Amino acid sequence: MNGPGGASPAGRLARELADHLARRGVESRVSECEGIALVGLAVVGLNVWCEFGGAEWRFRWSLDAPTEPGRWRYTCCPASCMETAARRIAGLFQERREAMSGPVTARAGRAAR
Repeated sequence: MNGPGGASPAGRLARELADHLARRGVESRVSECEGIALVGLAVVGLNVWCEFGGAEWRFRWSLDAPTEPGRWRYTCCPASCMETAARRIAGLFQERREAMSGPVTARAGRAAR
């Protein structure tokens, strides 16, 4: 069921998570349809689902890279812990990005040591 402005609860949570990730320098894209929402970090093959489980909303994502064979491991975080979810997802994003292209040694505006 959609609320004011047409967004579902999952869509609102996905957009809020995307905003938190953007503040951490992580670009993402929100997709929503029929009350289901996904925050996609396509550059590293990471998707975060917004789902209702039991009595609360939560975020769920895979800990494994999309190229790893076998059964994937998933984790979740309550949506009420938005900062924790954003920190964990941003950390996984960074790990996957470094695995793909190597570690970032210097950032703009800071001298390399």
